[in-house]
Amino acid sequence: MDFKGAYVRALRGVREDVRLYLVAISSLTVAFLCLGGALLGVANLTALSERWGRSDRMSIYLRDDAPEVDVSRLTMALQEHPAVAKANYNSAEVSRARFLDGNSALRDLPRSAFPATIELELKPNAHPKALTQIAESVAAQRSVVEEVDTYRSWFERIAALIGAGRTLVIVLASLVLACVMAIVANTIRLAVASRREEIEVLKMCGATNAFVRAPFVLEGTAQGLCAALLSLGVLALAFFALRAEVGGALRSFLDMQPVFLSPLVMLGLLVAGGAVGAAGSALSVRRYIRV
Repeated sequence: MDFKGAYVRALRGVREDVRLYLVAISSLTVAFLCLGGALLGVANLTALSERWGRSDRMSIYLRDDAPEVDVSRLTMALQEHPAVAKANYNSAEVSRARFLDGNSALRDLPRSAFPATIELELKPNAHPKALTQIAESVAAQRSVVEEVDTYRSWFERIAALIGAGRTLVIVLASLVLACVMAIVANTIRLAVASRREEIEVLKMCGATNAFVRAPFVLEGTAQGLCAALLSLGVLALAFFALRAEVGGALRSFLDMQPVFLSPLVMLGLLVAGGAVGAAGSALSVRRYIRV
């Protein structure tokens, strides 16, 4: 196939129907934005799951009237435990400062909302049951400890959300790809109709089906690729514009920063856009080149 010739004819065709292609690309961009947003949500849920699932953390909330000697003794005992990597004591003032970092709207919360804590983190090679055993032992010291949170229930909810999110992405991806094929196919049908006389002349001059089909396939590929690229650009602009504001809340509540789509996912989205666009145009033009 003469790629250069097909490219020139495809470019001429786009110029002749530029409004048609702009409308099609706009519609495709919205579809890819929906898919990209779902992928971004799953990426952040996965990052959160890995963050908390890997660290094996535990927060020990201390009583307001807990004796300092008992608190120091408990902290030292935890630091010396063979399965513990870190055991950091945070006073109520420190806990409040960390929570309100970058969240000025929450400064009116009462001081009692921020108890002193001991933040615990296990070693990477610690036995899976070590966290539960430590939690049960610490919770028994009622004169010092108000509550123990191992985040296990939270992690299970996150895992369930990730599973639901992945299912949603698969369903949404199927709908988006079907939408892309339909939009590209309809656009190419209109383009073929407007160039019907040109196709008839080419066929009468001995042009093969592949020769006639090539520029339309390139046009469909360009539609899908441009729409996927534009959607990634819009998604990136929105993400980095809101990252500082959203990141502060996530850092305070979940101790993590929002993440963007990985290069592999972005590449996959671009490839999928181009491939589906090419498939949609090839199927659409197939029955119109037989004159």
